[in-house]
Amino acid sequence: MAYYCSDCSYQGKVSGKSGACPACGSFNLTRRTTEGEDKPAPKKWRLVALCLLWSVLLLLIIGKLIN
Repeated sequence: MAYYCSDCSYQGKVSGKSGACPACGSFNLTRRTTEGEDKPAPKKWRLVALCLLWSVLLLLIIGKLIN
């Protein structure tokens, strides 16, 4: 869990005493989750599907350019 101060743009993993910003002392801290904290890892089949779709697209484009 990360903290962000709206007043001084402090970003850190700790908050000050009683929820105050350790940098400026303001109480405008909000909790934010980091990107990889709550999201599960993407499925491997998605990468395979992406490569397959790009291959089909490239083949279609090459086919149009040849004809």
